[in-house]
Amino acid sequence: MRRLLKLRTWGLRGTTAAETSLVLVAATLLVPLLLFIGAAWVAYDDTRRQAEERMARTLDLLYVNVRTTFETDYLVVANIAEMVDDYTNEEIRANERKIHERLSRLVDALPQIQNAFVIDTEGRALVSAKTFPLPAGATAIDRSYFIAHRDSGQERHVSEALRGRLNDSAFFQYSERRQTPDGRFNGVIAVSISPAYFIDRFAQASEARNYTAALVRADGEILARYPESGGPNRLGPDSGFMRSLAASPEVGMYETDRSAFDGQARIFMYRKLPDLPIYVAHGFATDTIRSAWLHRMGSHLIFGLPATFALFALALVASRRAMRQDEALARLREEQARRESAEEGLRQSQKMTAVGQLTAGIAHDFNNLLTGIGGAIEMVGRRVPQPTPEVTRFLDLAKTGVSRAATLTQRMLAFARQQPLQIEPLDINRLVAGMSELLRRTLGERVRIETVLAGGLWQAKADAAQLESAILNLAINGRDAMPEGGTLTIETANAHLDDAYAFANLDVKAGQYVMVAVSDTGTGMDRDTIGRAFEPFFTTKERGHGTGLGLSMTFGYVKQVGGHLKIYSEPGSGTVVKIYLPRTEGEAMQPSEPAIQPASAAGTGPVVLVVEDDPMVREFAVSACREIGCTVYQAGDGEEALRILAAHDDIVLLFTDVGLPRGMNGRQLAAIATGRWPRLKVLFTTGYTANAIVHHGVLDPGVNFIGKPFSIPALAAKIKSLGF
Repeated sequence: MRRLLKLRTWGLRGTTAAETSLVLVAATLLVPLLLFIGAAWVAYDDTRRQAEERMARTLDLLYVNVRTTFETDYLVVANIAEMVDDYTNEEIRANERKIHERLSRLVDALPQIQNAFVIDTEGRALVSAKTFPLPAGATAIDRSYFIAHRDSGQERHVSEALRGRLNDSAFFQYSERRQTPDGRFNGVIAVSISPAYFIDRFAQASEARNYTAALVRADGEILARYPESGGPNRLGPDSGFMRSLAASPEVGMYETDRSAFDGQARIFMYRKLPDLPIYVAHGFATDTIRSAWLHRMGSHLIFGLPATFALFALALVASRRAMRQDEALARLREEQARRESAEEGLRQSQKMTAVGQLTAGIAHDFNNLLTGIGGAIEMVGRRVPQPTPEVTRFLDLAKTGVSRAATLTQRMLAFARQQPLQIEPLDINRLVAGMSELLRRTLGERVRIETVLAGGLWQAKADAAQLESAILNLAINGRDAMPEGGTLTIETANAHLDDAYAFANLDVKAGQYVMVAVSDTGTGMDRDTIGRAFEPFFTTKERGHGTGLGLSMTFGYVKQVGGHLKIYSEPGSGTVVKIYLPRTEGEAMQPSEPAIQPASAAGTGPVVLVVEDDPMVREFAVSACREIGCTVYQAGDGEEALRILAAHDDIVLLFTDVGLPRGMNGRQLAAIATGRWPRLKVLFTTGYTANAIVHHGVLDPGVNFIGKPFSIPALAAKIKSLGF
């Protein structure tokens, strides 16, 4: 039946009918959508192109109008020059009425001209077309156009927007230089041009919504603009007009996201007048283009949407039917996978149980043999009163062999879970801390050992001697996996294995455990090696360098106390072996306390702020700091710590837990504190196990850290290493 089930479901692992129908449903929306997007793209480009063509035609009209106006102004100036060429400046002043009348007749018929002047070399107005007599003191000596003609020798000049001194009207000046026959400066002929004239002409040029036009000098000075509105009188060097002008000084087009005048996005075209640094500019609002485009696309949607929705509804009906069929098949496949996983776990468990039973039987018989052999050797030694050196050597060899065989047998029994154990509540942190010196001697100088011990660790149900042996075996395996040296991390933590984990691992009972993890930075293991790692006599080491019973003995011991063992490893990424020991509520065995170091004189150490939320831990940390001579302040959270730092500027060391309550952890507190007080040094402490798991025991560069629990000598050494 199982084989038939596999055959039937094998063909269902490809593309399902529901998936195919969903693709079709998506296609009924996606294909029209893509077509609509493509059509919209083409339509937008076409709409924009048409708008740009209209803009070009409007700009041509504006340009012709402005150019014609300025050519008229050229003729006016030429006629005035012809009128006064036969007069000296004194004669012009003497014949002011006569010349005024002739000038008046010349400009009266020209609405763009407000006034016309003849100005002498001192900037004084000699005669005007609109004003007679000229008031005393009428001068243009400070006007930019006069200065440009006098000092720079400019032949023609168009001024910035000005205000009249005779009638307070707005104008800009077109002027030409007067000079003597020998080329010396002889004054200026100026024609005052009304911006309102151009604004009226710009208003008549187009009826488009949000249309704009302007007359702009090459330096960005705005001479006339339609529509009249608030805004700058001069365009800055970073404006779109000035940037475009630098790239294309004669004619061009640019686009801006936000106009400096009304904040609208616009497209601008401009064109330069011949012989003058004056540009005619025309702007068109992009939202007008967008509105025309949306109107055009809306007509397509009127016909396209109903057809698309009808096709989508038909595909959706077919898809729902296929999805119901696929849901039934998915439940079938899920059940099959669950059964296969359970069967695989059961087979593995049965295999290990069978191997354990076989190993136990062999070890039992082997122990009987060793008892006889060992006893016989001992009796021989007693019966020989004065053995020769050669006999003594052979007796010692035999005893050594028996001892090694007995050790091997003990490990076999450990794997078989049949050795006698002394189960008692244990403080795993104390046990690991007590093994530190043994591990350093055993592993050598090339392996760096780090421990991360959790605060508030539960008591575990275990045999102390066997657990020490298991940790030592794992440490030795880690050392052998790091031939070039590396870091070995031992950490502890409280853990909860839930029902989902227990379901995936059939030999595990859900509940609370105490975890001991041993991680290395070595060569790692592949999936096949992990699968055989707990088998007795299986080893990846060279012949003569291991029995293959280290992990199997640890596996058997952990299972005997009701725990769980898990390996996480990848080739080249190191290995982590986690031992889960059952939690117990009993009283842990308390080893004797080490002798307390004599206290240093109070005040001889640095001024320290201790930040710790656990009152018991904080009390110990404060006492430890005082014991080594520090002056100590204390805080329960980050906010309180910042208040104390602000009140006491003599604090030089912040000793803080990483995990703090009320929204500010130790790292955030340190960042704020060192930002405000740069001379402040920081020492972190924590009991979390994630440090070793994530970083394999390697702390972040530049971080000062001491793990919990810490001793007073260790804390004193750490503070001294910070330079105090």
